[in-house]
Parts: sequence; structure tokens; C-alpha cells
Amino acid sequence: MKLNILKSIIFTGILSLLLSCVNDDNYTDEGIAVKTYELVPNKLVAAISASATTNVPVLYDGDDIIEAYVTSSDETGNFFTTICFQTLPIAGAQPLGFSVSADFKSFGYGFTPGRKVFIKLKGLYFAKVDGSLKIGALFNDNGTNEIGRITSFNWNKHLFPSSTIVPESQLVTTTTVGLLNNDLKLNILTEIDNVQFGDNAIIRTLFTDDFINLGGATNHLIVDVNSTANSILRTSSFSTFARLQVQSGRGKIRGVLTKFGSGFQFYVRTIEDFKLTNVRSYRFLSALNEGFETYVTNQKIFPNYLNFSAVGTKDWQVRTGKFLEMSAFGGAIQKSKSYFMVPVNMAAANTFTFQVNVAFGTNGRGLRIYRTTDYKPGMKISNATLIDISSNFNFPANETPGFVNAGVYNIPSNVTENGFFVFEYEGSNVPTDVAVTTRIQIDNIIVN
Repeated sequence: MKLNILKSIIFTGILSLLLSCVNDDNYTDEGIAVKTYELVPNKLVAAISASATTNVPVLYDGDDIIEAYVTSSDETGNFFTTICFQTLPIAGAQPLGFSVSADFKSFGYGFTPGRKVFIKLKGLYFAKVDGSLKIGALFNDNGTNEIGRITSFNWNKHLFPSSTIVPESQLVTTTTVGLLNNDLKLNILTEIDNVQFGDNAIIRTLFTDDFINLGGATNHLIVDVNSTANSILRTSSFSTFARLQVQSGRGKIRGVLTKFGSGFQFYVRTIEDFKLTNVRSYRFLSALNEGFETYVTNQKIFPNYLNFSAVGTKDWQVRTGKFLEMSAFGGAIQKSKSYFMVPVNMAAANTFTFQVNVAFGTNGRGLRIYRTTDYKPGMKISNATLIDISSNFNFPANETPGFVNAGVYNIPSNVTENGFFVFEYEGSNVPTDVAVTTRIQIDNIIVN
């Protein structure tokens, strides 16, 4: 009997010791039980980041623990197998962000924005990837070692959520679009002020598979209200808000900046991260000299112009040589009607001109030019009053050996509203149609 009592005392003592670093379960807002822990960190995130080698995963073999706060969330599906973290902001110092690659549904285990998490580094790999510290398992991709995902069987050996949850107001850093794209802002919770979606985006949904589907996500431009600065906001096709209409207002967007290669991408966590409650601002140009030199090949989205298809899926896009092009040839078999629109302050501007090149002419050019002052970005183009001004230009009848001047259009003195000059291309590569697949190229659009 004494032996049994002694065993009971020893067992109770051991059990108490084991549970000393584990809190009782607590619950998320959704009622999910979360096991929490209280560990003692002995390394700073800054020290780990400083020792990381660019793109070369290194095994961490020390018994070290860091702590940081979650900034992302995979609750809505816009983040996937990545948890973003940051340190607490300290007066006068930039918080430090990093990411952990892990193959499990982290939201369900308490990895929600604001929660403090302890990370046991021993056995994990770390490296500086795309400008920021990344932690995970080792993954070999065709002979090249990379930071890969911690498996669903191993994540709880390294990641320990705490019971501490701080409000986002203690984490968030406010900035502007012009200052957003910076490695120092990667993975930290950031709110962009004085921002709105580019005019070209608000006719679409957040994920638009028939416009720009890049790796299962859509990139839309977000632009600064007071300047020409812009950045990319990326929405996954798997997010719960993927098919919601792009909001037309201006205001604030909260989210997390990531980077792929050299390209910065801003992600929101939920639809509530959009605070675009103010009336939209528009920039109508009184002068313009657009040679498309600042855009990349195949670019379809522009911060200051509208580009969309009213029929079919083909759009105007920048081509090698830095000019704008549209053709119904190739790709999907379909009728095509696409618009490229330039916003202009008609009262301040006097003339409008451009250069045109015609190639592979087939059954007509398919090009017309309009002026409109009642079109509002986001509305159907068929509801706008389009005044055909094509006859004011000298279009080549056949193919041209290169770009030629189309002539000059003088804006009538009685047109004093803001509006758009519109390039319309209409064609078809449907076999049963009279094919119009002429390639139209536009360059050097000038407004004076």
C-alpha cells in the first residue's frame, strides 16, 4: 500500500511538471479549442535573421526558441501553407517580419492575427528568401535545396501558440502605396492609407480568371490617391471573397506584404481588411505623352488607363518593343471587342494624337476611336455615349511597314467635361464568321 501511495505521489509530481508549461485549452471566436503554451525565448528574431544566408537553407541545431506575433490568417483561404509573423513594434524601431512554411490548416490551431507564438528552431531550416527570413523544412527541387513546408505531423514539435493575443492596433504599421514595396515591410501587418483600386480593376471581381490568372490568383493594381504610385494586391481563387466585386471607393487597406522573386504582392486576410468607404478619386489628364516604355511585355493592367473586353476575353497589352497591341487572331476561338481608354480633362486639353501600325491585315482594321464624357469606370460601356471620331484620323488602308502618325484631333471648345478617349478593337477568329484578325498596334499617345 505504501508503495502504491509513493507511486501515486511520483506520478502526480511528474504530471504537474509536464503540465507546468502548458495552459488549459482556450477557445477561438469560432469555438475551436486551442492548446496554448508558455515557453521562455532565448534568441531574438533579429539575430536569426542576421545570420540567415540568402537562398541557402541552413539547418538550425541549437536548442533555441524565438517568439513572434501572427500577422496572416488562412481562415479565408487567401493565405496557404504560410504563416507570417512579426516582432512587436518598439518606438523608433521597425518591427521585423518573417514567415514559416507549414503544411497544416493553421487557423484551426489558433494561429490567428495578434497571437504570440513560440518557435523551437532546432531541426528546422532557415534562409533569407526573396528579401525576408523564411523558416521551414528542407525541400529538394530537382537538385536545389529550398525552404519547404513543415509537415502536418511535425509542426506541433516546433510551433507553440501562446495564450497571449494582442490587438492588431499594437502590431499594425501605417504607410502609403509609394512607401509600401520595401523588404523591411515584408510579413508585417501593414495598413495603406489614401488608396483605391486602379480604374481598370473596378469593373471586375477580386479574382478574375478570364483576365489575369497568374498561378491561381489575380493581381490588381492599388494606387495612391495623391500620386501615380501603385502596387499589386493579389487575391487567390481559393479565397472566400474571390468572386466579390472590386470595391470602387477609396480609403485604407490592411494586410500583409509578401514577395515572389523581385515582385511585391500585398494580401488581405479577410474582406473586412478593405476600408474603402470614401468617395472615389479620379485622375483626368490635361497632358500626356505615353510611349509605354515603363511597362513590361504582356502587361494588361495600368494605373491610369482602362483596359477591358466587352466581348470575349482578349485585351490590349504591351508588346516587346514597347507599344500597345490588340488582335482577334490566335488563342480562344471567339468574337472580340476590347477597349483601351485614356482619361482626359477635356477642358484643359486641346489636342489628341497617336501613332498606329497595322500588321497581318484581314478583312478590315477593326479599329475605331471614340470620345465620351459620361462613362464612369465600372459601368457597362454600352450604357455610355460614345461619339465616333474615327473619321478625324488617317488610318492606313493596308499593312504598314512601321508606325505612322494617325493625325491630330482638335477637342471642340464646347467639350469641357472630364472624359475618355477610347480605342475600340472589334474582330473575330470564329471560322464561321468573316474573320477580322488584323493586328493593331498603338504607340506614342499624346494629349496637349
